[in-house]
Amino acid sequence: MKSYFASKKATAAGTLIICVISIIFTLSSIYSIRNMESAASRIYEHPYTVSNSAREMRSRLLDMKQFISIFLTDSFHSIEDTEALLEARYALQQESLDKITEKYLGPADDTKKLQEKMDELIAEQSQLLYSVPDYSEAEINDYLNEYIYPIYDEVSETLTTIITFANQKVLALEKEMKYTSGLAISTAVLLSLFIIILSIQNSRHMERRRVHDVADREKMFDLLSNNVDDVFFIYNLKEKWMEYISPNCERILGLNEDQLQHYDAFTAKLSENDQAALYQLFHSGILRSQAEISLKMEGQGIRDKWLLLKAYPILVNDQVVRYIISIGDQTDALLAQQNLRDALTLAQKANDAKKDFLSRMSHEIRTPMNAIIGMATIAAANIHDQNRVEDCLAKIGFSSKHLLSLINDVLDMSKIEEGKLTMSHEPFEFRQLIQSITSIIDSQARSRNQNFEATVVDFTEEMVVGDAMRVNQILLNLLSNAVKFTPENGKIRLEVRQIGIRNNQVRMRFTVSDTGIGMNENFLQRLYMPFEQADSMISQRFGGTGLGMSITKNLVSLLGGTIQVFSKENEGTTFIVELSFERLDAPALASTAERLNQLNVLVVDDDQDTCIHTSLLLERMGILAKWVLKGEEAVKIIIDAHGSDNEYDVCFIDWQMPDMDGIETARRIRKYVGADTLIIIISAYDWTPIEQAAREAGVNAFISKPMFASTIYNTLMTVTRRPAYEKPEEKETVKPRELAGKRVLLVEDNELNMEIATEILKMADVKVECVHNGREAVDQVLNSEADYYDLVLMDIQMPVMNGYEATQAIRNSNHPNAKSLPILAMTANAFVEDIALAKEAGMNAHIAKPIDVSQLYTTLTQILQETPDGDSDNGVLEN
Repeated sequence: MKSYFASKKATAAGTLIICVISIIFTLSSIYSIRNMESAASRIYEHPYTVSNSAREMRSRLLDMKQFISIFLTDSFHSIEDTEALLEARYALQQESLDKITEKYLGPADDTKKLQEKMDELIAEQSQLLYSVPDYSEAEINDYLNEYIYPIYDEVSETLTTIITFANQKVLALEKEMKYTSGLAISTAVLLSLFIIILSIQNSRHMERRRVHDVADREKMFDLLSNNVDDVFFIYNLKEKWMEYISPNCERILGLNEDQLQHYDAFTAKLSENDQAALYQLFHSGILRSQAEISLKMEGQGIRDKWLLLKAYPILVNDQVVRYIISIGDQTDALLAQQNLRDALTLAQKANDAKKDFLSRMSHEIRTPMNAIIGMATIAAANIHDQNRVEDCLAKIGFSSKHLLSLINDVLDMSKIEEGKLTMSHEPFEFRQLIQSITSIIDSQARSRNQNFEATVVDFTEEMVVGDAMRVNQILLNLLSNAVKFTPENGKIRLEVRQIGIRNNQVRMRFTVSDTGIGMNENFLQRLYMPFEQADSMISQRFGGTGLGMSITKNLVSLLGGTIQVFSKENEGTTFIVELSFERLDAPALASTAERLNQLNVLVVDDDQDTCIHTSLLLERMGILAKWVLKGEEAVKIIIDAHGSDNEYDVCFIDWQMPDMDGIETARRIRKYVGADTLIIIISAYDWTPIEQAAREAGVNAFISKPMFASTIYNTLMTVTRRPAYEKPEEKETVKPRELAGKRVLLVEDNELNMEIATEILKMADVKVECVHNGREAVDQVLNSEADYYDLVLMDIQMPVMNGYEATQAIRNSNHPNAKSLPILAMTANAFVEDIALAKEAGMNAHIAKPIDVSQLYTTLTQILQETPDGDSDNGVLEN
C-alpha cells in the first residue's frame, strides 16, 4: 500500500507539472504574439514614412510648379531671389527623397527613377533661370510647357506610384499581422486546454492501472528496476510457464518470446556441460535463495556470447511461488577485461623491451668505449712504438665510428617518435647510390664467405629526385641485417626493378633476400616495434639495438612508400620496398654514330633478368643485342656467326655460370674466332682475383653488376677506343693546401674540443686564434681590422653568449666585414632544424660534431672560394 500511495502522489505531481507547463506555454505564446504585433508595427513604419514623405514631396512639387512661372516672368523678383527659393525647396525635396530611398520596400527602380527625374528637373530649371533675360514672357512659358512641366508630371506620377505601393503595403501588413496574431492566440489557448484535459484524463487512467497492478507486481518490479540491462523472465512454479519475458530478449539472446517459452530452444545453444549445470540448478530442488551460473552461448554466424544467469525466488507466505530470472550478456565486459590484461601484458613487454634495450645499449656503447679507452691507454704506454700507436689509432677510429652509428640510430628513432624527421628532395644519380651500397655490402659479404649479388631490371631512369641519404639508410639497414643473420656460404641478393612511370613519378621496387636464419610468425608481428629482437640469444649472438627495422619502416612511410616482409625460420627472409621518385632528365650519352651503333652484341648470363635488362639498355642505344643463358650455347652461336654478315663484335659474359664459367667461355671463343670479337666479363664482385686468368684467356675488359646504361656505354667506348661517357662536371677535390695561411677564429668553450679542432686546422696550415664564448668572439671580431679574419668557426651552446646570439651581434655591428665575414656553425646540434636556426642567425654553413676532417676541409674551402657580396645569407650546407 505504501508504494500505491507513492505512485498516486507521483501521478498527481506529474499532472500538476503538465498543467504548469501548459500555462507557461500559453503565457509565452501570448507574449510571443504581442512581440510579433510590436515587430509588425515597426515594419509598418517603413511604408507609413514613405507615404508621408512622398505626399510632402508631391505637395511641394505642385507648389513649385505654380510659382516657377510667376517668378520667372515677374520683373519684381531677381534671379538671385528665385534661385534661393528654388534651392530651399530642392533641399527639402532631397531630404524627403532620402527618407523614401532608405525606407521604401518596393522596387528599387522606383526610387532610382524619382532621383533621376528630380535631378533632371533641377538641371532644366537652373538652365532656364539663367536664360530668362534673353527670352520674352511668351518664350519662357513655351519653354516651361515644352520641357519643364512634363518633367513635373513624370515626378508626380512616380511619387503617386510610390504612395500607392506604400499604402497597399500598410494595408497588407496590418491585415496579415492581425490574422496571424488572432490565429496564434486561438491556437495557443486551444492547445493549452487540450493538454490540460489530456493530462487530467491520462493521470486518472494511470492511477486506475497502478491500483490494479501494484499489489501483485510491487516486489517483482522493484527487483526488475535494478537490472534493466538484462533479459528478465518471471516463471510461475505452480502453472509451469513464463508469465513475463522482457522484450529485449531477441536483441540480447537472438531468440524471440515464443521461442523462449520452450526450454529446449535456449538450452540447444549451450554446451553439454552448461546444459547439465542449468538442469542441476533448477531440478535439484526448489530454490529458496539467490543462485547464479555462467553459461557460454554458441553463436550461429556471429561470435559466441558469455552469459550470466541469476535466479531470484519470490516467497508468499513462506512458499516459493515464482522465480525472477535475469540473463545478462557478459561478453563485452569479459572482452574488456581481457583487453586490459592484454594491454597490461603489452605494457610490461614494452617496459621489458626498453629495459632490455638499455641493457643492450649499455653493452653496445661500452664495447666501443672500452676499445677506445683501452687502445688509448695502450698507445700512451707505447708512445715510441709508431706501428703500435698507428694500430691503436686505427682501432680507435673504427670504434668511434661504430659508437657514432649507435648514437645516430637512437637520435633518428627519437626524431621519428617526435614527428620531426624531415625528408629532403634533391636530385641524385641512382647508379652511384646503388654502386656505393653494393661495394659496401660486397666487402662485408666476402669477409664472411657469403655470396652477394645485385641486379637491376627494366632500369632506365638513372637521374631522379628524392632523398638519397634515406634510401641509402633503408637499403643498408636491410642488407646489413641480411649479412648479419646469414651464415657462411649463404646467399644475399639485391634486386632493383623499375616497375612503372606515371605522372612524372618513377616507381622502384627494391627486393632484399637472403638464406639466413629467418623469422617466425610471432616475431614478424612485432618486427617493426622499437627495441624488439626475436629473443635474448639473438641480441647476445648478433648484437644491435633493436631499432634498425623500426627506423627503416618509418623512413619508408615518410618517403611515401611501402615495405613487405616474407620469412620462414631457418629458410631466409625477403624484404620488398617500393618507393617513388620524381623523374629527372639524365645526362645524354655521347653520340653513338658510326661504328658503335652498328655493333652486334651477345649477352651471356645464367640470370635471365640480367640478360633481358642488358639487352634492353643496348637496344635503346641503337645496338643490336641477343642473349643466351649458357656458355656452351654462346660459344656455338659465335662460332656459327663467325665470318658471316652477322658476326658478333662484342660479347658480354658473366663470370660465374654453372657448367662453363665466363673465363672458360672466353678461352673457347678466342680459340675459334681469334681476336675478332671483343670479350667483356660481367662480375658482381671485385674482379682482381681473376683478372690475370681472364686476361690470359683473352678478355678485353671487365664490367661490374648491377649494370646501368652509362657503365655499359663507357665500357663499350673504352674497348672500341672512343670518347667515354660525358659526365657532368664534378667539383674539384678539396685539397688542404688551399687553406694554408688562412686566419680562423675558433669559438669553443670545451678545451678538449678546442684542442682537437685547432690541431685539425693546423694540419692544413691554418692560423688559428681561440676564444671561449660568444661574448669574447664578438669583442675579438669588432676589435680586429678589416679582413683580419678569413673565417669564424662558432660553437652553438656556450656560456655568457651562445653562437646564435654572437653571430647576430656580429652581423648587426658596424664592422667593415660584418656582413661578408664567413661564420660557420660547428656543433653537436646536427638536426635539420638546427641547420635552419644557424641560417636564420646569419651563418654561412653548418658542420656537425664529431668532426669529419675531409668534410671540414671541403666546406671551409668552398666557403672561402665564394666571392663576398656583403650578404651572409648564402645558404646553409648540410654536413
